[in-house]
Amino acid sequence: MTNTVIETVTFKLAEGVEDGAFEATFPALEAFTESQKGFIARRFSKGEDGTWLDHIEWSSLQDAQAASENFMQTESIKPFMQCVDGSSVQMSHNQLIVSMG
Repeated sequence: MTNTVIETVTFKLAEGVEDGAFEATFPALEAFTESQKGFIARRFSKGEDGTWLDHIEWSSLQDAQAASENFMQTESIKPFMQCVDGSSVQMSHNQLIVSMG
């Protein structure tokens, strides 16, 4: 059995924020995420209703939680956070059972 954890975050963009402006924050987000202990992979997708899905794979729940704490305190992430409607954010952590592909 693995301790690998999938962190799933759903959210909508803040009012008036266009996809392009949001996507422009990805390089700083990528640099932050890749520097975090236990990071494995990250994917973003967007539904027809404008809801974004952030799917992050971590080596453990502890790594995911530590990265989340660091995330809130990292200056370079603030532009990303300003693009997100905070009231729409929902996050969960689940143990990875099977990965295919």
